[in-house]
Amino acid sequence: MASIEQLETLRNAELHDDCKTLAEFILTLDECGKEYLNNEQRLIVYRCLADSTWFLHEYHLAESYFKKVLHSYKQLDKYDKNALEPDWTIECKYRQHLCLIKLNRLKEALVVLESVSFQQRTAKIHLALGQCYQKAGGSIQESISAYRECLKQNPNTLSAYIALLALGIKLSDLLHTHPSAASIHHENQAQQPTPVIISPLVRQPWFRALLQADACSTSRDFAESSRLYQQIDAQYLPQSTYVLCQLGYNQYLNGDYGQALHSLQRAQQIDPLLLKHMDILAFLTYTECKDNSFEKFVNHLMSLGENHPETWIAIGYYCLKKNHKPSRTVYLAQKAYALDNTRIQALLLKGLALFKLKRYSDSLVHYKEAVRLTPYCFEGYKGVVDGYLATNRLSDANMFITNAVRTNLKENVRAFTLCGQVLAKEPSSLDKARVYLEKALVLNPKYTEAVISLVEVYGQLKQQQKSIELLKEHVQINNDQRIRQLLIENLMKSGSNEEMLQQVRNYPGTTHFERLEREMNDDSSFDGGRFDTGAMGDLDPMCDDVIGENFSDEDL
Repeated sequence: MASIEQLETLRNAELHDDCKTLAEFILTLDECGKEYLNNEQRLIVYRCLADSTWFLHEYHLAESYFKKVLHSYKQLDKYDKNALEPDWTIECKYRQHLCLIKLNRLKEALVVLESVSFQQRTAKIHLALGQCYQKAGGSIQESISAYRECLKQNPNTLSAYIALLALGIKLSDLLHTHPSAASIHHENQAQQPTPVIISPLVRQPWFRALLQADACSTSRDFAESSRLYQQIDAQYLPQSTYVLCQLGYNQYLNGDYGQALHSLQRAQQIDPLLLKHMDILAFLTYTECKDNSFEKFVNHLMSLGENHPETWIAIGYYCLKKNHKPSRTVYLAQKAYALDNTRIQALLLKGLALFKLKRYSDSLVHYKEAVRLTPYCFEGYKGVVDGYLATNRLSDANMFITNAVRTNLKENVRAFTLCGQVLAKEPSSLDKARVYLEKALVLNPKYTEAVISLVEVYGQLKQQQKSIELLKEHVQINNDQRIRQLLIENLMKSGSNEEMLQQVRNYPGTTHFERLEREMNDDSSFDGGRFDTGAMGDLDPMCDDVIGENFSDEDL
């Protein structure tokens, strides 16, 4: 049929819109009985429709056409169910699974991949199987086996290494042998691990360093992984957006917002089209930047298109910072979430906006979902605790964050600090609060918020001397002016006037010294009230009020 030949020329020329239109015309003629198609011709039309809708990102249509392609293939006279499938049917199943992933139908996607016979599974099929087993809640052993088979066929697959590390496989095991997964699919075969050819890349220092950094990241040692990524950036791959994105992400998870902002900004400058972790960069710009760079950043993301959740998340934070419109931010965050319902930054943004609207119950729902999706991300826990405290549910906040530091946030200094702050709100729990805050300083001796909170707890326990000793210790290693200001305040309360004045002389500026010298002549001024450092709740950027100029909606 001439029309079929013309259709194939359109497909070969990758004119997908026209190919789709002509294919639909041909099917209509067949259904009307004007130009009948035999099974082979109908298969060609379905393949053209499936490929065209796939490239046009029409995933609902593409998935249905891929299903029709596979069904039509089985209707052919020459079809033999015992023979190996042709390569193009394997590719159809792979693309069908990707469509189902886009449509959030994970279990159906897994069924499609499992329908590929084991001997015909390529490295990318095994990799996709491993990812589906993880996402769909399959067994860990099945995921591990799929990733190992992927490495067996192509030992250069970095994503398979990272996935196996995340599943608890030791790096030393990966660098030696990869047991075959074939034994899982053949019950009569003894489970004998078979050696696999190691990638030549493993012998490269930069690749081994990268795997070590990824191993630390997957084991939630974000401080060490950040150090290793910095080392890779300095010694091996100074312009790698992958390394910079991983560095920025781990610094963000470790609470080093300023450093994470710098790393992700460098990555974006190297590749202006980069979208990975740009939602995190939007959050960091919201919390850290005081200039007009936010507006430029948002405009840049808008120029990349509206089909990316990162764009809507950035606009949402911009509205929250510049226009003070939480209600509009809720809509923008929901739009981002509709594009990708695994995007925790969309949930955190919506939770924050709802919190500012005083819709605390709704805010809690979104923060808890963020915790469920990413149980090692502190920001979700902070939002839940803030929601509980705003609704006077102190016991719930106490139980929630205490459980977090015992399970998912065992080595998180911010979590231990928050736990101590929550416990300190109840006089009967001050000793417990002290223990958690001291543990936080063991994890990171330079964490200012833990020092300030512990000093406050010591004050409530009437342990003034401990406060002074702690502050004297940290004023030498911490440049934060709040530490010195607290030391001055506590020295005043203890009556150590000479030592207090010595600290003031070292304090930047002369106004404090001149004011204190005047107040030294008036004993009634030594009440400590003039040196208010603010409530503990103000120490975290997630609770800060938005500061900046008012922009109109036209700025967007």
